[in-house]
Amino acid sequence: MKKTKWLKRSILSVSLIFSVWLFWPSMTTQPLQYNNIVHQTLPVKSGHVINTEKPYLPLVKIQPKHITANASAKLITSAYAAELTFPPYSQPLSANDFDRLQPNYFNPQSVPVDDNGTKLVAALSKYRYTYPEPIVASLTGDGLAGAQLELTNISNGKVVLNTPFYEENGTWKAILQGEVNLPQQLQALVNTKVNGKQVTIALALKYVNSIATLNSFESAISDGADMVVSANITTREKGLYRLRANLFDANNKPIAHLVAKEKLGEGNKQLTIKAHHSVLVDKQAPFYLSTFSIELMSPAPGKPKKFGNSAIKKYIINDFEISSLSDTPYQPTEKEQQRLQLLQEISSGGS
Repeated sequence: MKKTKWLKRSILSVSLIFSVWLFWPSMTTQPLQYNNIVHQTLPVKSGHVINTEKPYLPLVKIQPKHITANASAKLITSAYAAELTFPPYSQPLSANDFDRLQPNYFNPQSVPVDDNGTKLVAALSKYRYTYPEPIVASLTGDGLAGAQLELTNISNGKVVLNTPFYEENGTWKAILQGEVNLPQQLQALVNTKVNGKQVTIALALKYVNSIATLNSFESAISDGADMVVSANITTREKGLYRLRANLFDANNKPIAHLVAKEKLGEGNKQLTIKAHHSVLVDKQAPFYLSTFSIELMSPAPGKPKKFGNSAIKKYIINDFEISSLSDTPYQPTEKEQQRLQLLQEISSGGS
């Protein structure tokens, strides 16, 4: 009897893990609360290099005995069912969705430099740059006596570009002009002295050549329950493209995160993004689009995706009436219904 019960639990756990692995990529990524990030503090000695990475989540202690496989499965099922209330191309957006509102945010790195509480705060203006954007760094802290910013090739350790910091209103700044075809594996090194001690801080970043450019948008039109806006894009390679944009209301409050995905050839093309009626209810016009992101998806495992840029920062949607949309609820696709059904079967399994 005990063996049977143990076997049922094992099967349930394996099924749960498999379902998460199989379905989770299609589900909406949960927002990273960068404002609550726990900064890692490291002791600094003379000449010590402090490595930093792109914003990370703090470690969370989980007590396995308090979370059963069934409870986890029910939680995943509930989250997925809630997502299916809205189409995947038009998901609600709130002020708490930091990763979507600031997708290219660089988390400032605060590090101690001695036992007296002296610390430095180093940051880049963003995590990923697109040519010909300049790389902008800032540095604050007591006891600074000048600093140098170096862009290095991680693969061989060679310095690619370098420039000194200059002081402006109590903050040290440095600007490196971008160059085409920079190495893919890069890091920015901040070299400075604090109270006579040499300190180096390594900041992670990406510098890419644009694979496509968002040029403009066509006027919004209604199509059933969707507000449809076509984006004019110039692509430099063919492949599967994904366009992301955030929709805001007249009071600058976030409404929805919009996603379009389509295979495109080279040249002047269009990608159509849609906002479903369900996210526009009771929202105040005029709306506007912002926070654009263009990606050329990876064509094969092991090959990285590529990124584009936007020639515009904001697009205002004028003269669109929500009343022109039908209020038909979103109907999940057959595949989405099958996924939900499988998750429900797992979550209702043996205890």
